[in-house]
Amino acid sequence: MQYLSVGVKNRKVINQQANKIKLKKTPMKNFNSLMYLIFTALIVKLSACKIANKQQTELLYTNVEKMTYVIDQDTFKNQWTVMPDVNPDVLTVECDQKPRVVTFISNCDTASFTINLHDTIRFSVLFDKDTARTIIVGIPRNVNFSDEYIRLHNGKHEVDVPEVHELANILVAISKVGQIDSNMVNMTTPYYTAVLNYFMPFASHPIIDSLNKKIVAKNDEMSYWCYYALKMNACAYVFDEHDQIVNKGIIRHMGFQNAANPFEKWSIQIADFALKSNFRTFYKQHQSYYDSLKNTYKILNPIEKMQNWLEHKFGFGYGNYTVYFSPLVGGAHATQQFEDNGFKQTVMFVSMAEVSPLHNMNVNEMLESRVVFTEIDHNFVNLVSDTFIKDINKVFAQREKWVRKGFGTDAYNNPYAVFNEYMTWAYFSLYCIDNFPEKDVKQMIDKMEKQMVKGRNFIKFDVFNQELIKQYKANPSIKPRQLYEAMLQWAAKQ
Repeated sequence: MQYLSVGVKNRKVINQQANKIKLKKTPMKNFNSLMYLIFTALIVKLSACKIANKQQTELLYTNVEKMTYVIDQDTFKNQWTVMPDVNPDVLTVECDQKPRVVTFISNCDTASFTINLHDTIRFSVLFDKDTARTIIVGIPRNVNFSDEYIRLHNGKHEVDVPEVHELANILVAISKVGQIDSNMVNMTTPYYTAVLNYFMPFASHPIIDSLNKKIVAKNDEMSYWCYYALKMNACAYVFDEHDQIVNKGIIRHMGFQNAANPFEKWSIQIADFALKSNFRTFYKQHQSYYDSLKNTYKILNPIEKMQNWLEHKFGFGYGNYTVYFSPLVGGAHATQQFEDNGFKQTVMFVSMAEVSPLHNMNVNEMLESRVVFTEIDHNFVNLVSDTFIKDINKVFAQREKWVRKGFGTDAYNNPYAVFNEYMTWAYFSLYCIDNFPEKDVKQMIDKMEKQMVKGRNFIKFDVFNQELIKQYKANPSIKPRQLYEAMLQWAAKQ
């Protein structure tokens, strides 16, 4: 799964060339034309689907926005959103040598497809009066953890300011929107000023024009999808000995699975920008600064302590935690998890950590570790939430009771995403209670509740958080499932 500080469709990846489409057809045998028409009319009435004579086998019918899809034996229930405005909508399927079977299931129709590596299958979904053009692409495996890679990374925690990732953030910083959106770009540091002084003379480069056409407005959702895709996927790339930007191939696509990879599309332009701006010299000149930030990050974000606490509470864990950050990142954070060859790696894309002179070191650690903790614990919280989907969808169905409409919450566009954000932040309160003095914890929790309610528009977070704390203090050994049950029962009464 993919987790962000935003809700996203859970989809795998794609790229390819045609194959035969096999659709279940409305049965016609043993019916004369009149009986067939009557039968079809009954189906329409009973299912409320607008089913025509299905001689056009590229069509799949639905009258609900959410469909289920199955890849071989893996079922993704109600996780495909029909989106006619996305043209085309793409599902990517990782393929090896054997063909895979992909089945889409609506409330009134089913379509199955056989997909091989490098295949592209095109079909359309008829939803109400709209048609959603859809593509399935068979792509190479995204994650390739070799035995040697696992040996080197198992049980390790890594923090880095990757070179190509920093290049991507510099491109954003000198883009038109990047100069005004403080959530994308941290504009408060001397380093930011140095970036502008050094790179603004190259703002007329074609890559900046390409970026300006995709990142078009402050706080714009589609602009943010491009922003995340650019900076996250950049971490899969390195400079080779010829100063060309190449994909390492260990994790080929590090961005969210429902988003394209603009870095791949623009890699030649980006490499040209790096060459003409002499980016690599700038990066080397600031290496000592990056190293100092990494040391500060490790002090304020004791990942091993957070990992041990979460794994003890939830009863499972991950093989590796990697943090990528840039001093240019504002408040836009994300996380992904990857698995292959029996090894799991969680990657977080966050902002740098800073010590505030206004607080003691306990509060500083809580303020900074909250950022990475609430990314790490998505990988725990969401998996438990998956087992409570029905209850979550029912209890959090009236979204307006839990979030205020507007930027900061629009991306959390379903009950599952809203509940998970409540729970990931609230679980941080429990971590603080177990690891810091009570007076410092109170200061941290007060700040966090105000941030969530007033700053992020999760309007019931303060009462939700206090109820979770109450349940936990009454039984510190309570299991996550029991805590979920108690919180969902409480939320149902709100």
